[in-house]
Amino acid sequence: MTALHSLNQPQQIASAAEQFVRALARLFPGGTFEQFYHAETVRRAYWAALQQAAERDRALGGGTASDGLSKIALLARPRVVNELIKYFLPGQAPDYEVVADEWAAALSDTADRASLLEQARTLFGLIAEALDRSPELRLLLGQLGQIHPGSAVEAGGDDLDRLLEAALAEGPGALHRQVRHLLALAAAQDSLAAPDLQARLLAQAQIAGELEPDDLRAAWDAAARLDDPAARTRLLARLAPHMNRAGEKTNPLTLLRQQIDAMEPPPPPAVQVEALLDLLPHLSASETGALLPALQQRVLSAVQTIADPASRVRALSALIDRLAPDLQHEAVALAFDAAARIPSAMARAMALGDLPPHLPPEFHARLLALARALDPPDARAALLTQMIAVLAPDQQPGVLSEALRAIADIAGDDARARALMALAQPIEATGLLRNNPDGVQEAITVTFSIGSADARARAFAVLAPYLSTELLTEALQALKSIEDDRDRARTLAQLAPHLPPGLSVAAYNTAQELQTSEARAAALAAIAPYLSAAARAKALADALAAALAIEHRYERVTALVDLAPHLPDALRARALEEALTAARSITDEDERGRALVFLAPHLPADRLPDALADAYTITDPVKRTSALSALLGFLPDEPRERVALDVIQTATQSDLAQRSASMLAAIGPVLPDSALDAAIKAALAIAPPFDRLHALAALLPRRPDQLRDAALAAARAVPDPVERVSALLELAPHHRPALRDAILDEALDVALRLTDSYDRASALATLAPYVDTQSYLQNRQQDALEWALDRALAITDPPARSRSLRRVAEACAAHLTPAQSYTLWRNAVGQMRRGSYPAVLGDLAALAPLIAHIGGGNVLAEIAAALQQARADRG
Repeated sequence: MTALHSLNQPQQIASAAEQFVRALARLFPGGTFEQFYHAETVRRAYWAALQQAAERDRALGGGTASDGLSKIALLARPRVVNELIKYFLPGQAPDYEVVADEWAAALSDTADRASLLEQARTLFGLIAEALDRSPELRLLLGQLGQIHPGSAVEAGGDDLDRLLEAALAEGPGALHRQVRHLLALAAAQDSLAAPDLQARLLAQAQIAGELEPDDLRAAWDAAARLDDPAARTRLLARLAPHMNRAGEKTNPLTLLRQQIDAMEPPPPPAVQVEALLDLLPHLSASETGALLPALQQRVLSAVQTIADPASRVRALSALIDRLAPDLQHEAVALAFDAAARIPSAMARAMALGDLPPHLPPEFHARLLALARALDPPDARAALLTQMIAVLAPDQQPGVLSEALRAIADIAGDDARARALMALAQPIEATGLLRNNPDGVQEAITVTFSIGSADARARAFAVLAPYLSTELLTEALQALKSIEDDRDRARTLAQLAPHLPPGLSVAAYNTAQELQTSEARAAALAAIAPYLSAAARAKALADALAAALAIEHRYERVTALVDLAPHLPDALRARALEEALTAARSITDEDERGRALVFLAPHLPADRLPDALADAYTITDPVKRTSALSALLGFLPDEPRERVALDVIQTATQSDLAQRSASMLAAIGPVLPDSALDAAIKAALAIAPPFDRLHALAALLPRRPDQLRDAALAAARAVPDPVERVSALLELAPHHRPALRDAILDEALDVALRLTDSYDRASALATLAPYVDTQSYLQNRQQDALEWALDRALAITDPPARSRSLRRVAEACAAHLTPAQSYTLWRNAVGQMRRGSYPAVLGDLAALAPLIAHIGGGNVLAEIAAALQQARADRG
């Protein structure tokens, strides 16, 4: 007989582990193994334990069976693994005769029977020891003794805590196991006492949609007999929408009202209101509508008072997609009306061009009609170009053709080329010219209508992704006619990614022909990635040589820094070294400061002291601070603190508040914590409110609680109303919701007092993000719901707790994503895990909408079954 492979063969290990997991799973009733355990985790843990047992067996001299066959490999046989599992079952023991028979049958020669029996006992003992050292397997095997048909798997609190943590870590996909472990943990900590009648009915009402018709009718009848009118009303309101499944023909609203009218004494009015609100979402004829925020209406009314129509459209364009649907339609109509009053066709096109991204689709037809009516053609082309990307896919090709025809009618080569280049973005965004030879041909025809060679070359670059090799050759040839070297380099960079290998070499030669070093360096760097390895190295070396030859030192710095990331290590180090040398030799302080800012993120640590010394050669404090701020984040702690305190001291000594504020604002985001107090003191000492606010706003994210009030006082004191609106809005996100709303109202009041149309439009457009109800709520909903959930879980009265949890769960399902909701679920589990079994069961029922929202719909039936079992236990 052929000997089997030894255990170190991966397939043998996998087979043994798989058989072990299958044997375990068969012991768990109703497929509950997968609900409690992650099979792959068990499989890997058993694999590791098996290897440990094998090593121990060899160390003890057990070796292998007589012909070299690994005994452990035979654990892949079902009969052997079944005997192994008996080792862990109370009242059972492995039949080592069976194991010895399996081993003997696999051997080519007759083995000593007594020896095989002894080896089996030794090996099983070693495996048991190894399994006991594995936390996952020790817990699992410890539960085997508690399993009997129809029972829930039980475990100690510590073990279940570990299981629950593991299940939570697996995410929403393990929700089933999370609920099972949570219930098992509650049961382990508390007797399985059934909840009292009212609590049980409330839990059933929370998941009424999961109850069977008979259980639903029984729950209704039991709720209708409760003595407490308030509790009876709340429960019946929950159950009423589902009673049609129990054969009830009366509509839910009438059903509830009949019950309320029959109660003596009647429930309190507040309870009746609460019950009706609970019922309202379930009434098919009910339309709750949407309350429009007063701030939105006030802003829209303010926009209508702007006299200049172009300014009015500009403000409306910023607002439209922030408004509630009804107001949105009103705002679009106002924008169309205002646009019609703009006398210049191009100005009208530009104003309307801001609208398409914000428009509801039903307005697109009207806007297209306005675009088609525009004259001259450059205005028509501009608006059609703006519209393409936001139209329905079936409309886009036709509108592209209209835009191209309008461009063809534009007088002037440069104007026609600019209009064609403006089409690049919507063409790329929509892919309109991919697999569209007719569209490409139409665009090429327009391009060839451009008489000026340099304008035609720039237009060709827009079409590069869609051109044939022949046309790309022509485009490459045409760009040589572009007179300005920088324009020619930019156009070459646009063409480079789309050139075939042969033309890439031609492009490299074209780049070498550029006269100015700046253009040659930029063009060579752009074409290098598309060359062969050897040619790429030559192009990058040539680009570095060109950059080093740039006479204007600031441009040399920017060219070298742009080029450095593409160079091999040695050349990169040289490029940055040359850039620093060029920067420190720039005589103009403003340019030297800007060069150091540009260089700072790329410098190696050993050159930072040199750059810092160069920054200190800048005599103007504001310009010096810009360079120091750029370097500060890369400095070690000691020089970082020293430089920060030096800048703060310089700011306090300045005679001009504006300069002091500029220095503090520049340094604020990168200050070390040790310098914050000094910076705050300096900022608070600035007298003019706008300058003080400028400095405080930069420091506010570092110390929000300390600086909110001072910053708000400074903003309110800003004398110029346009600046005051911006100042107030800058601070709004940093304040509590109640005060935030007051700040927005205050900013709107200031904006309404602006008389200049442009200023008022600018102020109202700045307000737009803050009147977006959806955005406003999305930024705060998760925090608010986390707080609400925490408060609900702190309630000790079971009915009140259940009602609050239900409200929070419904809000989570309505407003949060499943991923956000899972974060709240984990927090809830953390607080529920120490509760009694009845309490946890009630909480789970209350949180049913949240559980369903994160993908646990099938879990709800299990919770319903647990409730029914609790009812049966109660009798």
